[in-house]
This record gives sequence, C-alpha cells and structure tokens, in this order.
Amino acid sequence: MKAQKNFYNILFLLFLKLLLVSCSVYKENIDLSIEIPKPKTDKWEAVNINIDSSLVINDNWWEIFNDELLDSTMQIFIKNNFDLQLATSSLKASKAISKIDGSDILPRVNLSILDGNALGIGSSIPSDMYGINLSSSWELDIWGKLLSKRFSSKKEYQATNYDYNFLRLSIISQGVKMYYSIIEAKEQQVLAESSVNSFQDILNFVETRYNQGVRSSLDYRLALSNLTVSKAVLEQKKIIIDNLTKQMEVMLGLYPTGTYATINRPPKNILPIPPNMPSFVIAKRPDIKASYSRLQSAKYQLDYAKKSMLPMINLTDNSGMLSSSLENLFDGDFSIWNLGKSISLPIFQSGKIKANIELAKSMYDQAEIQYVYVILKAFSEIETKLSNDRMLNDQLEALNAAYIQSNEAYTLALDRYNNGLSDLITVLDSQRKMFDTRGQMITVRNLIIQNRIDLLICLGGRYSET
Repeated sequence: MKAQKNFYNILFLLFLKLLLVSCSVYKENIDLSIEIPKPKTDKWEAVNINIDSSLVINDNWWEIFNDELLDSTMQIFIKNNFDLQLATSSLKASKAISKIDGSDILPRVNLSILDGNALGIGSSIPSDMYGINLSSSWELDIWGKLLSKRFSSKKEYQATNYDYNFLRLSIISQGVKMYYSIIEAKEQQVLAESSVNSFQDILNFVETRYNQGVRSSLDYRLALSNLTVSKAVLEQKKIIIDNLTKQMEVMLGLYPTGTYATINRPPKNILPIPPNMPSFVIAKRPDIKASYSRLQSAKYQLDYAKKSMLPMINLTDNSGMLSSSLENLFDGDFSIWNLGKSISLPIFQSGKIKANIELAKSMYDQAEIQYVYVILKAFSEIETKLSNDRMLNDQLEALNAAYIQSNEAYTLALDRYNNGLSDLITVLDSQRKMFDTRGQMITVRNLIIQNRIDLLICLGGRYSET
C-alpha cells in the first residue's frame, strides 16, 4: 500500500508540473522576423469612390443577390453536395490523427489474460495455469517536451479545421457560380432565338423580292446562310444549358436529368462594395488562420525537437498473478504496485537529434514565410477583384452604348436596303454586330456577378465596414 500511495503522490506532483509547463509554453502570439506588406491606409487601393455604406454580410453571403430560389437551392446544396460531405469526413479523420499524435503525454495501461494451454510450448506459463497481467508505462514530461508535441498536434488540427472552412466557402461558391452561369446560358439562348427570328424575317423579305426578280440570288443565298448559321448557334446554346444544368444537379446530389430550373434573369442590383473596409478584415480569412496555426504548430514542433536532447524519465509497472482456475484469478490482491523507474539520456545517435532540430527549424522558417506570403496573396486577390469590378462595370457601360449605336445602325441599314440604297451585306453585318454586342453584355454581367462572388470568398465569406 505504501508503494501505491507513493505512486499517487507522484501523479499529483506531475499534474502540477504539467500545469506550470503548459502556462509557460503555450503562447499564442508569435513575433515574426518577416515584415508583412500592408496597404498605405485602411482604404483599398483599387477603390477610389466614397459610398456611405454600413453593409454587413453574414455567413449566408449569397443572400446579397435577393434570390429566393437561389437561397432554397443552396440549402439543398449544403445538405447533399458530396464534395462537402467528403471534406467533412476528411476533417473527422484529421481530428482523430491529432488525438493520436498528442496521446504520448498520457500513460499507457494494458491488461492481458493468458492461457497456458493456448500459448503452447516455450511459454513462461505452465500449460495447466492461467495468468493475468497489468502493465503500464509513462514518460514523465518534466521538461514539457510531450506537451509541446501535443500543442503542435492541436494547432495542426486547428489549421485543418480552417482549411475545411475555406474549402467549404470555395465549394459553396462554385454552386452559386454554376447557378448564375445557367442563368447567363438561358439569356444567351433567348438572344440566339431572337437572332434566328431576325434572320428569318430578313430571309422572308429577300425571298419575296427575289421571287419578284428585284433581288439577286446572291442576296437570297447570303440571307439563307446567315439564318442557317444562327440556327446552329442556337443549338449550341441549348447544349451549353443542358451540360450546365446536369452539372448543377450532380452538385445538388440529384440525378442528372437536365430539368433543374433557375430564374431566367440575373439580379437587377448587387449591393455596393464598402470602400473603407479596414485591410485587417482579411485576418478573418480561414486560409490565413490556417497558415498561422501551422506556424504555431511548427514552433511547438521545434520546441519538441530541442527538448529531445534532455534526459527522459519513465515510470513502468508490471503486476500479475497465476492460478490453476480462471475464476480464481480475480480473487487475488492487486494492491501492490511493482513500480519501476528508468532514466535515459541521449549521448550518441549519429547526429539524428541535431538533424531533427535543424529540420524543425527549417520547417518553422518555411511556415513563417508561407504565412506572410499567404497574406500578401490575399491582399493581391482582393485588390485584383476590386479592380476587376470597376473595369467590368466600365466595360458593361461601354457595351451598352455600343449596343444602342449598333441597333440604330441596323435599323438604318435595313431601311436603306429596302429603298435600294444599300446592299444586304451591310444589313447582315450590322445585324450580326448588334447581336454580338448584346451577347457580350450578357457575358460581362455574369462576369460581374462571378467576380463579386470571388471577392466575397477572398474576404472570407463576409465583410463589413464596422
């Protein structure tokens, strides 16, 4: 009983020791040796407008488009998407790995019941006897080495968790992008149908004049050729819609029937971007948090490598008894602990420990570089998306002006052709430019939406001026 009491006293002292070590080792903040590039002010360089906005976007960031069908679609997406399910399962596996890697700090206890008959010749237990054995081992973490390893595993899991959050953002954004790509494809199909109808009207007009002998066969063949081409383009637009729709159905976990329905128009207005967002908002980005957690993990791994040079103290216990009857095994007195102690000090390991320290230091330096680089890339992504937003809107405005002029040019060319003042090629060319410009406007509007989605992801799925 005295040995057992001493053992519990040791446990209590070790608990106090680990508590003190954890308070001294577990420090969240890291002093970086590399300066993080930052904007000159808290205002984004690419935004040069002033908007009075108190905009706040929550985790359901797609709600900024005010589309109830999109909202219900994303509920199905989040529930059924297989990529999200795989990511969640992978996160659970990472959590289990983290627990395994950090378990060395705890004691290991094994219980075994031995049967001499089953063990056979060569066993230390006679064939007519039964045995029970209770063994335990524990490395006393008096230097905080195993605690550093545990913290390193914890931070690595935190990084994986942040990676999951960023991956989740990315996967969901792909669903929203696909939704609006289908809407764009539908608009392009409607435009292609209008083009077919317009070319059909011209062909009917030319054919009438041709039958009357007023127009040549060249005009008739040109009109027929353009109509045929426009019909081929229309079929191509239908193929695009069918492919995108089936892709969306798979993303929703549904069988790809090609019948998924969206609204037929893009959002009329998109909420403005707050120009005075403080640059530190990106610190909330999950991928940046993940990079910082990996930097912390590398710091603890380096501490673990350095402390591997210190002596190790192990407590071991091995207790057991033999009996000719299996049921009598549990009647024995197990109150006596055979407590063993061992101390080992690394002396010569062919430079292995020193190499491990150098490796851990290199990994820490890489983690620090990666952290700063991730932040710089985040700034670049946001500034690029902000610039793209401005330039795409300028492009849309220019295309809108060009469409107005091309529409007027087509009307004028058609009128001149009817009066015999112009040829059919001029009419067909102006008509084609009008529809091409309209198609570009549809594409650019979708690019603005896609760019806004990317910006939201770059900001971590939410943004606010407050």
